[in-house]
Amino acid sequence: MNRFYKLMIAGAMATVLFAGCDKNENIGNVIVPPSQAHFANNLAGAYYVQNDPASVFKVPVGTTTISSSARKVTFSITSPTGAGAAQYSLPGGNTITIPAGKALDSITVKGNFAGFPGSRTDTLTFKITGGDVAPATYNDTYKLVMTKYCNVVLSSFTGNYTKCFDIQTGSPTYGPYAINITSAVALTATTGYVMMPNIWDAGGPAVRVNLDWTNPANFTTSIPAQFLYNDPTYGAATITGVGTGSFSSCDNTFSLSYRVTVSAGSFGNFITTIAR
Repeated sequence: MNRFYKLMIAGAMATVLFAGCDKNENIGNVIVPPSQAHFANNLAGAYYVQNDPASVFKVPVGTTTISSSARKVTFSITSPTGAGAAQYSLPGGNTITIPAGKALDSITVKGNFAGFPGSRTDTLTFKITGGDVAPATYNDTYKLVMTKYCNVVLSSFTGNYTKCFDIQTGSPTYGPYAINITSAVALTATTGYVMMPNIWDAGGPAVRVNLDWTNPANFTTSIPAQFLYNDPTYGAATITGVGTGSFSSCDNTFSLSYRVTVSAGSFGNFITTIAR
């Protein structure tokens, strides 16, 4: 076999090998994922409903693909707490439209401030049901907790409260009696205090009650240890907070948790509720 013939064989083998490594030969086997709709990012949210026409909450919905045409996604809502038309509305109904060229949009929920009296809290459960895009088998449920929220305006807390009651386990509830909040002072953007004379209907000087609204879902009161009044039998009595109480900037109500002690011992733990 001469050298020229060897070169021809080598060249032919190289051609065969090159042809066998064609990177495009399996292009017809590329798997294209199906279009599915799902809740994007988180699967739970908290909506603090304000007394404001612009107060809404957006529940994000995404798709696994982008389309050149708009697509509708439908969803259902249930509520384990019994929320209904009195608590919320859906400006866009139970359908949203994912715009052409996009993979994300959102459900708009409009809370009804008047539908949350007192400390009412509701839960809405959203579930994707279909539309132009099939629901995904993952991230298909979203839970939204709704409660009302009012900005804290400390000056609004001052004034007379005539519906004050002292509650102690095992004893009859005492009241009503009056407490006149004489002043309210801001400490930071989310903390402050009010001065309350006549706590426990003892006729003593104003007691400092600290307020903390850092957590919008948990406005708390606390009472630092301080003089409460002079008991005619046992002398100076001290009031000391026991854990925390609560307050509402919507209803101007307070709950105080505390203990009253004298040198001879304690009168026990009390909860005082305060309302106008």
